[in-house]
Amino acid sequence: MLNFQLLKHLDYHQRFLQKRVQISDIFLVWWCVRDLLLWITKDPLDIDFTCEWKPEELDLQINTQWLSHFKTDKFWTITLIPSKEKERSYQLTPLRTEWDYEDFRHPWEINRSNDILLDAKRRDFSINAMYYFSVEQKTKKELDYVKENPKVLSELDLLKVLKTQWYCYLSDINLFILTDSRYISQVFPQSHFDEYAFRYLVETQNACYNISEQLEKKSEKLFRVVIDSTWWIESMIHRKLTTVWNPDQRFGEDALRLIRWLRLVNVCNYQLLQLDKKNKSKKSDKIPLGFAVSPFKKGEQEVKDKVQLFDFSAETWESIKKNTPLLAHVAKERIKEELCKPFIKWNPFAFVVLLDASGMLPILFPALAKTKFVDQPIRYHAFDVYTHIMLSLKAVQEMNSDYLVRFAMLYHDVGKVKQYAAYDNAKTKEEKQIIFSWPLNHRESSPVLMREDFSALWFSKKEIETIERYIHEHHTPGEILNSHPNNRIKKVRKLYSEKWYEMVNNLFDINIADRLWQENPLQNSSDLTDSYYLKELLDQLKNSEWQFEMKDLAIDGEKLMKHFKLEPSRLVWELLRQAFDWVLTDITGRNNEKEIFNYLENYIKNRNKQF
Repeated sequence: MLNFQLLKHLDYHQRFLQKRVQISDIFLVWWCVRDLLLWITKDPLDIDFTCEWKPEELDLQINTQWLSHFKTDKFWTITLIPSKEKERSYQLTPLRTEWDYEDFRHPWEINRSNDILLDAKRRDFSINAMYYFSVEQKTKKELDYVKENPKVLSELDLLKVLKTQWYCYLSDINLFILTDSRYISQVFPQSHFDEYAFRYLVETQNACYNISEQLEKKSEKLFRVVIDSTWWIESMIHRKLTTVWNPDQRFGEDALRLIRWLRLVNVCNYQLLQLDKKNKSKKSDKIPLGFAVSPFKKGEQEVKDKVQLFDFSAETWESIKKNTPLLAHVAKERIKEELCKPFIKWNPFAFVVLLDASGMLPILFPALAKTKFVDQPIRYHAFDVYTHIMLSLKAVQEMNSDYLVRFAMLYHDVGKVKQYAAYDNAKTKEEKQIIFSWPLNHRESSPVLMREDFSALWFSKKEIETIERYIHEHHTPGEILNSHPNNRIKKVRKLYSEKWYEMVNNLFDINIADRLWQENPLQNSSDLTDSYYLKELLDQLKNSEWQFEMKDLAIDGEKLMKHFKLEPSRLVWELLRQAFDWVLTDITGRNNEKEIFNYLENYIKNRNKQF
């Protein structure tokens, strides 16, 4: 799975940064290194790098031509954004040490350092503590590769070599992997590259290796070094994510790491499954460049196609569960930011499962946690409320990438807890009917509970209102389907007129996911052709008509009052609504003043007879 070949994509960025900041010994770290090795991207947009410098001097020597830049004083971070690539950013942070995390979030003492090993020790997870360095050779002497046919390594073989020698040289890409602090200090004394020490290690080691038989052997102009003092490579090969040093200490320093850790395993597993799916779709048995997707040996036929997902080490997982209460010390807006990321891009279903298993669910989504083990009438639902919600979330995320739709699915039935509790206590048929109307009906109570929980997480007013609309209207598509077939187009047109196309389409996706996992024995949950028909109908309206709204009506309130000689009153609005609903049946034929006023005259006569 690890693809060291992709690290070449960082060489351009390192040369670019070296010229701009006029420092040769800089190390790329964190997201960009990790995402390339894990195949997450071939073109990282967020480039983090570090080196030994004095921030006050560096700020003056940066070449800012065609760059916008700003700095934060607390961590001495400087951000550079190229004018021609506004989506890409470079963040420069000096090597440093951190001490005394007194508020479970921020270090009290921060000191600059010239030691890359000390910088690695202060980082949170081993997966974020790998450094990449490349530099052009200063001497013209070519490296003596010793062996003409270097051995091709599997991932497990690579790990054995590293544990035996504490370093490994991959000749085909001129890359040295260092894991022992002694060798790291020799090659980078005070974090400055020593080419002669590097050459000595390469030429005196017992053997050199390749990462693939398919790569051409050619002389490289660059020296490349991966520094892995926290054994990130081992945790990746065994798919066991670990913290740097003691997990209790790391989570005690910054409690937000608890959620970040869950999000991180969510990202890794999502990407691994996407990569596996992509490889299988090519119908090829060839393993892509780099190491095998699975760390198992080729001879083990029974696990040839098995994809081993990432997990936490036992010590780390126990620490996460034990330190969950520390989330109370983290600012809600930072928690919200971490929660949104997997809902926006990755696998929200798997993420929420981890929140539940770790004990974070009652803290972050209390109304959702209360739905666990709440049975539903078996006549209509085969699962308890929580199981139904989670399966519906899994279904909707596969068809809709809108994070607000996914959050709405997460809370669309949370009001059923109080609804079913009240229903069990009801004695008469009238009392039960009252329960299924406002305010205990879950269509009314679920948005209220969502607003309480999401406001506590500092979701914006606009986000909450959008989620609220989805939850409140999630039964509307079903009501359209239950109406007479001749009225469906009118009802869809009306829904389209009241809401934008995207929102109505999202509502239909929510309805499909909701119905799919009802497993109602009185319905065929696998046959959703009628729900998909609504989506097709909506597309037809979008392509053949426009979004007909009240303002498009041929009459307005002023014309209506003048025609019927009315004063401003509630009756005026009632007549406008009646006219609007009537026109929706046939916009082309009915939307003119004469037809509308004729209809309203008959409506008023019938209305007066009733009263």
